Amino acid sequence: MECLEAISWALKGKHLRVYPVTTKENYTHKVGKKTNNLSYVKLVIEIGNAKHLGKEVYKQHEISDKVCEIYLHYYNKRTIK
Repeated sequence: MECLEAISWALKGKHLRVYPVTTKENYTHKVGKKTNNLSYVKLVIEIGNAKHLGKEVYKQHEISDKVCEIYLHYYNKRTIK
């Protein structure tokens, strides 16, 4: 629930965005009886006009926790006026 507050705060203010960008590397992910080929992703953090491409590579089905962690980090660092 706290993560949703942080995301809402960031998107309302239009000053922080976090989104994935695919890489050329692939991996297989099994869902039930079906196997999917997916690309690894890196996270891009936009703060104002600056874009920062992350160095870490993540699997697509595992990035939601990291995105939430980034939004919470900046939410907790904000200055309340």
